[in-house]
Amino acid sequence: MEKFMMKKAKILAFIQARLTSKRLPNKVLLKLGNKTVIENIFLRLKNSKFLNIIIFLVPDNKKNLRLRNFLKKKRYPFFSGSENNVLDRFYKASKKYKPDIIIRITADCPLVDYRLMDKMLEKFINNSRTNYLSNTDPRSFPDGLDIEIFTSKAMEQASNFAKKKYDLEHVTPYIRNNFKRLNYINKKNLSKLRWTLDTNKDYGMLRKMFLENKIKPSTSWNEIYRKLNN
Repeated sequence: MEKFMMKKAKILAFIQARLTSKRLPNKVLLKLGNKTVIENIFLRLKNSKFLNIIIFLVPDNKKNLRLRNFLKKKRYPFFSGSENNVLDRFYKASKKYKPDIIIRITADCPLVDYRLMDKMLEKFINNSRTNYLSNTDPRSFPDGLDIEIFTSKAMEQASNFAKKKYDLEHVTPYIRNNFKRLNYINKKNLSKLRWTLDTNKDYGMLRKMFLENKIKPSTSWNEIYRKLNN
């Protein structure tokens, strides 16, 4: 990977979102606190020192029309593409917006934190031969703070050569298996904590967390952890 200068690199966050989750349909429009999951994610990332833009990558079918209309109403940038070939959705978005570096966030991570993302970006930039960095391989942060960072060149190669259904649906397996990668590790292993939104049980737990701890989009993940463990 070419060594990027942080101030010169074009860095985009692609937020993968849809309404057609089988286990919890429409979850990205559920309320946590007084904001939807989508709003929480956008507001939790927008104060990044390095991001040029946050773009929601959503399916282009009728089942996700409500989501696209919501994004239009909020004036959040979005790109529509294939629902099942998510890798193609990402690649076509990268062709349109032409980033140097892509950050992949999924919309089941309503507590994702720009502070953590920016630290990971600094590590990524400072390791010039690395094309992929995540905090999930192995996991040491709570499940729900998942962040993946990779180069547009790696994205292009994955689009050209990935053929397996699993690779197309999950975007980054080909990159992880074919490029030099790094893992960002937390000092304390918190991998057993579940902060993700995948089921009704998760939603009940997160609603309670937001209510009891008065979580706002500005609340850091470290502060949330401290509140939960007082």
